[in-house]
Amino acid sequence: MRTLKIKVCGITDIDQAIALEAIGVDYIGFIFYAPSKRYVLNSLSMAELKAFIPAHAKKVGVFVNESIELVVNTVIATGLDMVQLHGDEDEAYFVALNNNLKKLQVASVNQNSNEAISGVKLIKVFRVGDKMPDIIPFENSADYYLFDTDSKMYGGTGAHFNWELLKGNVIEKPYFLSGGIGPNDVGGIEVMQQTKAGKTLVALDVNSQFETEPGNKNLEKIKSFIHALI
Repeated sequence: MRTLKIKVCGITDIDQAIALEAIGVDYIGFIFYAPSKRYVLNSLSMAELKAFIPAHAKKVGVFVNESIELVVNTVIATGLDMVQLHGDEDEAYFVALNNNLKKLQVASVNQNSNEAISGVKLIKVFRVGDKMPDIIPFENSADYYLFDTDSKMYGGTGAHFNWELLKGNVIEKPYFLSGGIGPNDVGGIEVMQQTKAGKTLVALDVNSQFETEPGNKNLEKIKSFIHALI
C-alpha cells in the first residue's frame, strides 16, 4: 500500500481536478497568486471552486504574502480545506490567521450555517537554499511544513534543492516534499523515507514535471508515478 500521499498543485481546470481525485491524488492545489502562470482565478471563478467538492481529496489554496482578510474570505468563498502560505509570512501571521479561522468556525457552527467552516489546516512553506531553514518558530502555529526549492521568485522552480540538507534532521511536524519532483525521483524518495527526516514525510507535492503546459496536467504521467510509489 502506498504510504506517501500525493499533492498536485497548479490546477486550473475542474475536470482535471475531478480526474486527479479519481486516480488517487490526495491534495488538489489551487494557486491564488496573480503573477503565477497557474493563477486559478484566470481560469475559474470562486463559485466554480466552491462547487467542486471532492469525495476524499483536500482542496488546498496557495497564497503569497496576502492579507489575512483576503485569505479568510477566499476560504469562505471557495470551501478550501487547507491554506498553503508560500511567501514571507511570519509566526505572528500564522497565529493571527489561525485565530481568525477558528473564530469563523465557531461562528458558523453557532449559526447552524449550511456552509460551516471545518478545521482549516495551515501549511508553512520553507524555501530551501544552501542551508536548513529555521523551522522551530512555526512548530505551534503550522499544521504541516512544505520544503521547496529557493528562488528569487515565489512559487515553483521546477528544480530540486539538496535533499541532503533535510535527511539528518528530526522534523517534528509532518511535511510535504516539493521542488521539481518528477518520475525519475522514485528511488531518491525511497531513500529519503529511510532517513531521520523521512519519518515525518507524509506527502509529495508535484507540479511542473507533470504538465504539458502550465496548468495542464499529464494525467497518465501522474497515474504512472503514483503506481511506481506503491
